[in-house]
Amino acid sequence: MTRKLYYEDPYISEFDAEVVSCEEKNGRYIAVFDRTAFFPTGGGQEHDTGTADGITVCDVYEKDGVVFHELNAPLTEGKTVFCRLDFDRRFSFMQNHSGEHILSGTVHRMLGYNNVGFHMGSDFVTVDFDGPMTEDQILEAEEKTNDVIFSNADILTYFPPQKELDSLDYRSKKELSGAVRIVEIPSVDICACCGTHVKKTGEIGFLKVVEHMNYKGGVRLFILSGKRALEDYRKKNRELYRISTMLSKKPFQTADGVEKLIEDLSQKKYEYSLLSKKYAENTVNNTAETDGILFFRNDGADSDFLRLLALSASKKCRTAVVCSQDGDNSVRCVVASEKTDARTVFKALGDTFSGKGGGKEALCQGMLHTSADKIADFIAKL
Repeated sequence: MTRKLYYEDPYISEFDAEVVSCEEKNGRYIAVFDRTAFFPTGGGQEHDTGTADGITVCDVYEKDGVVFHELNAPLTEGKTVFCRLDFDRRFSFMQNHSGEHILSGTVHRMLGYNNVGFHMGSDFVTVDFDGPMTEDQILEAEEKTNDVIFSNADILTYFPPQKELDSLDYRSKKELSGAVRIVEIPSVDICACCGTHVKKTGEIGFLKVVEHMNYKGGVRLFILSGKRALEDYRKKNRELYRISTMLSKKPFQTADGVEKLIEDLSQKKYEYSLLSKKYAENTVNNTAETDGILFFRNDGADSDFLRLLALSASKKCRTAVVCSQDGDNSVRCVVASEKTDARTVFKALGDTFSGKGGGKEALCQGMLHTSADKIADFIAKL
């Protein structure tokens, strides 16, 4: 059994340990120490990282009470090594895990919902509850959670004896056996948990629900606490001020500015579509009608205009082929027809010029690996 320093004091960032064993496995080295402050992945919390005698600790996991450390180089068995945690990472986990407990306890007290899923990822902490929540309920839970954080209440961690455990009303996502570790914020939450936590709620800083979604009949909340929440705020604040500058609006008027921009853009798109349609019609107005194939080339045109031109030209011929040369060996192509199946000509082009794309009887489009000049020569022979 490994002595677990992270339970004795989660603030330990440096320690000495004896190497009990170290074995090579798949190019990495799996070491066991007599004691460790490296927390192993478990309970929704990711493992700690750091170094052992300067060697990188890449992964940490536990099995049957033994904590295994995955290293990128070997250590000598029996040697005493100096270990250092990436404590910024550890403390962030402590802040976010403790914040999640307060939020989960708050939602349970408010609505009776259970926390049925929890994960601390690289971007967000996610918490799943087994019931739906409205926007107002989420805001209320967030506010009550931060009230607890600001009160600087104690966070207690302990392994109660079985008799005491049997009388405790604590949260747990699964049936537990053996020694059960309890994390308690008095009058707020009491939960079985193997993770690391701060000693006072004030150390969490604050908690923010940054996003939410319906999930399996309940709700999934995306939350951030402490330093991670502050960094998220800083990034969003920088983006908000960038947008406000571009819109010439005050920061809290940017939504109105974006709405106005979208309205103006929609109007411009409508006007552009009318002009494009008129231009496409004018392009083919002086073209004589034919029972054959008409070919048009318009390099640099967008795909919408190529389709409009093909559809307009198809009124004057059996089949219209419109192309735009986009590169040395890349041509966008649209084939349209009102009288025959456009797919016939498009397939012939694709088979000849290694094309990809598709469509329906009236219109097909895709990319051909050739030049527009070669397509024109091929069309002239059909």
